[in-house]
Amino acid sequence: MVKDSWTVDDLNNIASKNKEEADVYIPYDEVSEEGSWLIELARGEEEIENTGVINYDAVRSPEKILKDATVSYLKFLRNHITRLASVFNAHKSMAASGIKVYAIGNTEADFMVFRNSLKLIFSAQRPGTIQISFNAHTGGFFTSNAVTPSGTAEQIGDIINAQLGPFNEAIWTYQGRTVNTKEMVKYYLTRFIQNSAR
Repeated sequence: MVKDSWTVDDLNNIASKNKEEADVYIPYDEVSEEGSWLIELARGEEEIENTGVINYDAVRSPEKILKDATVSYLKFLRNHITRLASVFNAHKSMAASGIKVYAIGNTEADFMVFRNSLKLIFSAQRPGTIQISFNAHTGGFFTSNAVTPSGTAEQIGDIINAQLGPFNEAIWTYQGRTVNTKEMVKYYLTRFIQNSAR
């Protein structure tokens, strides 16, 4: 049967079924996040043509680049963790003990991972800074026993920072060392699953 119209979900289902069989080009309805910068450039050009005002500095300032990189990285982490949670949940016999991922209201991309009264929270503190923390139903935090640079107060959770690299690439770091995203997610999800087990 040939369909007259295809949705992104239809195409994703076909792609997932065929991805091991062959390299298949699938035309999507919408541009992936990797191509969103092209949309931003096109809209900026349209605005220049409509208003006659050129303002490239505001669009590509370091703070704007870091803000966009922070939102983009949080969205990527949420999607990646959601896929991993689906794998974990598929291998659990009790649905009630599964992992759930929720967006946090009134934020652009903050989210939390929840199971058995334990939360793993990923939140943007400012452009280029993401805090990762555990919060139990009692309101208490599991921390990494880190201390702020002044040495006077305990830091709640871990902080990862973005530095602008060559060509305005955001490079995520933890305590000055480059983050391996796959290993970071594995570390936090392992701690989360072990601490939220009943």
